[in-house]
Amino acid sequence: MSKGFALNNQDTLVRVACTFVFSLFAFFYLYYFQADLLTVTQHVLSQGQTHYNHFIGAILITLVLLFVQVATANLLKKVQMAWAFTFVPSVLCLIMLTDVHPVLNESKLEFGASVYLCPIALVVYLLLVWLAHSIGLTAAFNSLDFKIVRRLWANLTVLFSLMALACLCGNNDRVYHVRIHAEQCILNGDFEGALDAIKHCDEPDENLTMLTAYALSRNKQLPESLFEYQLKGGSKAMMPNGTTTRFELLPDTSFYAYLGNCYRQRMQTMHYLNYQKRHKRMNKVTADYMLCGYLLDKKLDLFVREITKHYAVNDSVSLPKHYEEALLLYTHLHSTPYIIYKNDVMNADFQDFQKLENTILSAQRKTALRDTYGNTYWYYYQYE
Repeated sequence: MSKGFALNNQDTLVRVACTFVFSLFAFFYLYYFQADLLTVTQHVLSQGQTHYNHFIGAILITLVLLFVQVATANLLKKVQMAWAFTFVPSVLCLIMLTDVHPVLNESKLEFGASVYLCPIALVVYLLLVWLAHSIGLTAAFNSLDFKIVRRLWANLTVLFSLMALACLCGNNDRVYHVRIHAEQCILNGDFEGALDAIKHCDEPDENLTMLTAYALSRNKQLPESLFEYQLKGGSKAMMPNGTTTRFELLPDTSFYAYLGNCYRQRMQTMHYLNYQKRHKRMNKVTADYMLCGYLLDKKLDLFVREITKHYAVNDSVSLPKHYEEALLLYTHLHSTPYIIYKNDVMNADFQDFQKLENTILSAQRKTALRDTYGNTYWYYYQYE
């Protein structure tokens, strides 16, 4: 009698511990790591009609997963298997929910292979449980007089393995997670948060370039800080084209309303900006977009001729940092420049840049220069 009572107490402790650990894992995994993915998924599936709340969504999904686990335990209670194995269906549901990826060059999402494999895995799981019960393996295991610590760690080991599987099979694309998190921050008006997320991503991406330019512009820092970030795609990546660059949450109309005008026909960045210019619809935002677009494409001659239409260029007027760097570089590259720009302090930095460039072996040059001058337009022009 006392032995049976002790085993029941052990089972209760194991069940409470496993349920507590899984609940914590599910909530934090959904709330901190996959929240933005679930936001995008709901936004796309509902065609923008509903909005996913990170906290409430994590709570509700965790409760559903626990309900699935309880239903599994009740369904298989005669089998009397290790409690951790009753979480398998819940983990498979979690995998299917978070294995979502954007379709390359298309404005839609698709579920991964898990949507087909997890139902098969569930059937295999049920067959294995039935087989283990039929041959007496489960009964033999339960008859072993394990100490509470050993029984607890055996269950937790199984549970940790299942949680690791969920993390491995869900969407782990770091660049995509940074991208949708930055977009969520922009929607919330947190431009600093968006830029901070992008800055900690070392992999350049066209969509991140678009988000960087937009967040910096909204934060009034575009010509001052653009080349402090990893950039890819040139000026074409500054605006959504529906394929290589597109928003997941932010409406294109909102983006173009900020720039000035939204048109039915999609245009590449410089085409759009030149159209605005021809129709006398330029403002400070679009002017900086155009100037930075020329810099991204390394078209210094066009940049120099355009900047004089929007900024006073002389030694007594301070310009945004990257404009000054570009003008100084242009002056050094041309024997008969259209503009001769002088800035003694910046010129000394540029000479140090050239000196360092000439004294380091080519194999190590890019890395060494990036460490010191990676936040300048000079580095971008020469090495990106």
